[in-house]
Amino acid sequence: MAALPLGFAATLTEQLPKPSVERLAEDGNHRLIPNPPAQLWMLDDYPADDALGVLLPLDNSLPQRIASAVALWRRTRGLAAGASASPTPQRRARLILGLRALDGRADGASYRQIASVLFGPENVPAGRAWKTHDLRSRTLRLVADATAMMRGGYRKLLR
Repeated sequence: MAALPLGFAATLTEQLPKPSVERLAEDGNHRLIPNPPAQLWMLDDYPADDALGVLLPLDNSLPQRIASAVALWRRTRGLAAGASASPTPQRRARLILGLRALDGRADGASYRQIASVLFGPENVPAGRAWKTHDLRSRTLRLVADATAMMRGGYRKLLR
């Protein structure tokens, strides 16, 4: 968010919700507003009653930024923010498994050890059967997907 140019300031009628937490950092002022919680990043430290606007870079995340700006705009008018972009419970569970698998791999665990922890040792076959078992493939995919997320793919999740 940034201060509005003088010509726009006269048209502002809505105020932002009062922040529950504020933190001044090198890159600006970060404000957490409650109910439902949202973080606002102010480019400078503006008083709460200043006329502010939303700064939207023309980048690959523009559609998501616009949706967030609209949700904030609706909120200032007391309207529901709209549909949530939160991951489904199944997607969230898979992300958690992926992070756990990635942590195990980073600690030097084998794929078989990771599968034993994630899916239970009684479900992981011994010997050669492991090479063609679906849990091996699933574990490999979890580690690969989590590694891709770690390397910047999390932005796709946010989109």
